[in-house]
Formats: sequence, C-alpha cells, structure tokens
Amino acid sequence: MEIEAVIDQLNEAGVSVWLDSEEKLRIDKDAPSELKELVREHKQALIEIKAAVWLMNAAGIRIIRLPLGHLALAYRLGSDLEPIRRAMKVLGKEAMPLVINDEGLRSMTWDEWKLRRPVSRIAVSPPERQSHPEQKPLFGRKTA
Repeated sequence: MEIEAVIDQLNEAGVSVWLDSEEKLRIDKDAPSELKELVREHKQALIEIKAAVWLMNAAGIRIIRLPLGHLALAYRLGSDLEPIRRAMKVLGKEAMPLVINDEGLRSMTWDEWKLRRPVSRIAVSPPERQSHPEQKPLFGRKTA
C-alpha cells in the first residue's frame, strides 16, 4: 500500500498522527486498532513525511505562483538548501522549481506578523476643561 493511501485513510477516519518532542510517532489513543496497525507497518515513512513537513514549515517554504502560472517552492534568503531538497524529495516535490522568495523579503510566520502589528490605542476622550475664574473662555460668550 502506498503511503498516500495510508494518509488518506487516516484523514478520512479523523485520526491524528504526529511527532512528539523526541521525534517519536504518536497516534490518537482512541484510533481503531486496524489503523494503529497500519501506522505501525508504515512507521518509518510516516516519520520521514512528518519530519519533512516540519522542516519545510520551519524554513518558511511557501508555494507560490510564478508569472507564467506554474507553481514553485519559495525559500527565504539564507536558508540551508540541502535539508530543504531532501524534504522535497521525501514529499515528492523534487520536480517543482525551488526559487528565492522575492516578495520584498517580507514573508513571515503568523506569530511574527501578530507581534509586528501596531497596538491599537484605546479611544480616550480628553479631560474636561475646568474653567477657572481668572481664565477667559477661548471663544464665544463670556460665562458667569
């Protein structure tokens, strides 16, 4: 069975598979036993795919549309390309062109974007002007 079919079965059943902090493959506890067995049979391929996806996300790889309409993988300037190329091969994307992300070097993660947003100011009305007997009004009639 191809790994794409295994991933499709997991997605259809709504079963999550992930790598923990020690890079061990984990599966939902309430997953059916036949799916757990399927994951055990394809454990190494699933680990490689999950690690490749993690690396691509961590490196900021984005799929972009080129001017002629084709898709390409865009990487940030200064990225280490060898691990990215290995991840592309694992994911079956080695045929896609790999280009520099030239969007003004403005690509950033969601968290970076949230941190760079300007903080909205709370609308506070100016303090009431207190009239003192020695002050003249700024305009209009003189009040008693």
